[in-house]
Amino acid sequence: MSRKQSEIQDKIENRDRIHVVMFFLSLMFMILGILILVRIVHIQASYTVDDRVIGLFRPSVQRHVEHPVRGKILATDGRPLAISAPLYDIYMDCTVRKQEYFETGKDSLERVWRAKAQELAACLSAEFKDKSADAYAQAILNGRDKGSKYLRIQKNVDLSTLEKVKTFPLFREGPYTGGFIVEKHDERIYPYDTLARRVIGYVKEQNRIGLESSFDAELHGTEGYEWRRVTDNKRWVRDLDSAQVRVIDGNDIRTTINVDFQDIADKALRAQIQADDEVRAGICIIMEAKTGAIRAMVNLSRGDTPQTVLWERENLCLREVGEQGSVMKTVTLVSLVEDGYVKTLDQTLPTNNGFVPGGYNQDVHILDYQRETGRRDITVMHGFEISSNYVFTWLAETYYGKKPQEMFDHIYSYRFGEAFDFDISGMGTPVVNRPDSPGWSKTTLGTTAYGYSVAVTPLHVATFYNAIANKGCMMKPYLVESIEKDGKVIKKFEPSALNSSICSPATADTVTRALRAVVNEGTATRLKSAKLPVAGKTGTARVVLSPKERQGSSDPYSDAYGRKKFQGTFVGFFPADAPKYTILVTVYSYPSHRNFYGGTKPALAIREIVDKLYALDGEWDEQIRHTGTVPVMDKEVDVTKGVVPDLKGFGLKDALYAIEAAGMHCQYEGTGHVTSQSPAAGTKATDNQTVKITLK
Repeated sequence: MSRKQSEIQDKIENRDRIHVVMFFLSLMFMILGILILVRIVHIQASYTVDDRVIGLFRPSVQRHVEHPVRGKILATDGRPLAISAPLYDIYMDCTVRKQEYFETGKDSLERVWRAKAQELAACLSAEFKDKSADAYAQAILNGRDKGSKYLRIQKNVDLSTLEKVKTFPLFREGPYTGGFIVEKHDERIYPYDTLARRVIGYVKEQNRIGLESSFDAELHGTEGYEWRRVTDNKRWVRDLDSAQVRVIDGNDIRTTINVDFQDIADKALRAQIQADDEVRAGICIIMEAKTGAIRAMVNLSRGDTPQTVLWERENLCLREVGEQGSVMKTVTLVSLVEDGYVKTLDQTLPTNNGFVPGGYNQDVHILDYQRETGRRDITVMHGFEISSNYVFTWLAETYYGKKPQEMFDHIYSYRFGEAFDFDISGMGTPVVNRPDSPGWSKTTLGTTAYGYSVAVTPLHVATFYNAIANKGCMMKPYLVESIEKDGKVIKKFEPSALNSSICSPATADTVTRALRAVVNEGTATRLKSAKLPVAGKTGTARVVLSPKERQGSSDPYSDAYGRKKFQGTFVGFFPADAPKYTILVTVYSYPSHRNFYGGTKPALAIREIVDKLYALDGEWDEQIRHTGTVPVMDKEVDVTKGVVPDLKGFGLKDALYAIEAAGMHCQYEGTGHVTSQSPAAGTKATDNQTVKITLK
């Protein structure tokens, strides 16, 4: 083989070897590619990554809840009674940079830090005045030595104080050098402290009372939330890829409470009962006659022992169910006049030495009356003035004895038989021992007539008297005027009636005359000198003792030592001739040998309240001039039963006397002298005739 042929042969062999190598390499890469493809398919189809691995590559996200600002509770004029304000809790990380100073050997910086901590302690002591500078310094330096990262410095600090604290040594250097930590929270604040606190109430865990509880859904608002993620520098920012719900702050509640009225009533009541250790509690209600709006509601009470301070502990106005005593005689009088059994307040009944047959106790006051006057009869008016149990027992037995349900129908129409709806929950349920009930006995009718055997709350009593002031229309008491949002009314609560007519206006006028006589001539003469004319009724009632209080005594009203618990009440309205407000004050005693009468402490408290309200509002001046003087009768009046008398020229008092003496009812308007009347003089009257007169 020639050399040229040999070279050609070598080239062919080299080429073949290359082809074989390339073939096998291609085959290997093809198989490797197939394996990789199979692995990818397997991973996509079945492989899951460990959550711990994901966390290393994805920033953590947390749900952040934003709490709404609770709505305000406002007085009727917009002054805040309860508001939510931001307060701040101050803490300190005592360990900041300690490790850094230790590792780098910067002992001088550690000494500087501790010196600044001493200066900070002096500033904190001067600002908060609750600890000495040494005590603050010891707490901070001990915290640094022991590694405290969350030392409490002060809680519930307002914004202005917080800004001042930020300028103190160390704290002004921020959280990474000074260890300054602040946490914000909303706190409920009551600008008038304890004033009307049982009405305002509070919401604390399971303990919920007052308007704060009843209107919690409106006041609370709606929580908002958003998702946040942490950044590389450890700060939380909103995660824009997640949903967000905006917070909605709570609505405001505007109440009927007048702060000035509440303050006056609170102070007047305290002045009467504060120094008397035998007084357990005192309450006051002021209600607007035409609407039923509660302008003040005071609930002052002590604890189980006289040594405790007066405080708004419980809402006795709503919850204290009890026999009310002689203030309930007005209930009987309204029923008798409305049914036509008492046609005139000068109607007489026999005294009978104070005895009513049927097992009733003797009324010894009638014996005094007989001895002083020599009379053997007494008028309804005078029996009401002296608050005679005998008179009202006799009237009830005489006119309702054979049909007691008739009287109890009236009692239920006055809403004494139910716990009617009110803006605050917890109203006590009345107890009425009506005919055929388990509590009924042969003396229940008579005792009911003078204030026992029926147990109701003070609010029931005030509501009834308010109906008399409002000419027979019984308004529903209420505490909330409106629900508001940012000053705009979103829901308005209008006045409403519980009973549009518990009696006729004529009956209300007649009973008002009797209530006025109680103040002028009867058991409430301490109110006679009030700067506004007051009409009302006193009442003194024994309170049923608990078995523990009785200490084995069989008498439900007396303990083993003969001590009794009393409640004294005055309830009425003013100005008497044109009522604007109804007022009730009740004083409750501990077991005592003393009596607590409605004509003493309650009447004195009301006189102070009336006088201060008179001074508060100049609107009364003209009204006093119109109603303060009653013209003297300047001619004889010819009164014939069943015939309308000639009333022109008479003042109101003389006209009322003449109309009632003729056996009729009166309805009047205006002030001054009678200028017109209907029916005309000389007209024969029908049963329950009402004479309408106009005074100018």
